[in-house]
Amino acid sequence: MAKAGKTRTSRASRARTGGRGPISKRWIYWKRRYSNPVRRDWVLLYTLIGIALSCAGALVNVRVGGIMLAATIAAVGLLRIVPSSWQKTWVNRSAATDAVTTLLAAAILVFLTLTLPST
Repeated sequence: MAKAGKTRTSRASRARTGGRGPISKRWIYWKRRYSNPVRRDWVLLYTLIGIALSCAGALVNVRVGGIMLAATIAAVGLLRIVPSSWQKTWVNRSAATDAVTTLLAAAILVFLTLTLPST
């Protein structure tokens, strides 16, 4: 026989389990984090766009894609050399090391792109 009054369900209420679910918490975090993007976010976005454009260029010709990718890498390396407020984009690293590494990678990529045999 059923009791009169409130019955307890097998599922605990949100108040007792810790509030919002994990997906909701993650959504709130991302919404707050990226509502005001910083320079680092823009650099990442433009780098990803450059990589996507170089992939599209590789569909036209491998050399075009390689040169576009090298240009993207070189742009990131040159951006690392730029002084003042852009220094906040990277932290805890030597600017010279980052710039030399990215420019060297771009030069190697251009060299490999231009020395590939034609197809």
